[in-house]
Amino acid sequence: MIHAIAAITMLAQQCAPEIATEAVVPLVVTESGGDDLAININKGPRVRAASIAGGAALVRRYMAAGYTVDVGLAQVNSANLARLGVTVEQAFDPCTNLRLASSILRAGYGLAIQHYTGLDAISATYSLYNTGTLTRGFHNGYVGRVWSAASGMGTIQTPPPIPGSASAPTATPASAKQGIAEASWVVGQIDSSAVQVFK
Repeated sequence: MIHAIAAITMLAQQCAPEIATEAVVPLVVTESGGDDLAININKGPRVRAASIAGGAALVRRYMAAGYTVDVGLAQVNSANLARLGVTVEQAFDPCTNLRLASSILRAGYGLAIQHYTGLDAISATYSLYNTGTLTRGFHNGYVGRVWSAASGMGTIQTPPPIPGSASAPTATPASAKQGIAEASWVVGQIDSSAVQVFK
């Protein structure tokens, strides 16, 4: 089933309340377009499932062949499932999938704030979610796509500069963050120098 942005927002509020919906919804739109049966076989063929049972069978088949597979709304990587204590079938459940994504994002943000502040820390969190590294998601375009989705939904006015890009100012080091006031991330225009996504 393809979920509209309003439905994804409601699911995020119910299932991943620890993270601002303004952070989760653009990630889901970028990852799956709102498709709760989305499957991505990393470095493998494109596949499509018509049901949870069919999707779970595909995921298990490719995992057994040595692939990692991204599953569901937030495209949670199969390498995380056992660690997070869920089955492949459970990972396709929209609420469970968003709860898993929330857990992964919170852990990533904990690492990102050791190296970045403000929107740069959020960008690094998105990079970690996509690539497992703080910076590769900047270079492969993923972080920019998430911020563009956020901008397209009106969550932010314009996408922030990507750390390390020629047009971006130097990222604020974590040691300087004590002088930056933090604010809650809200829908609409925000002060991009002071944003806290993870409650």
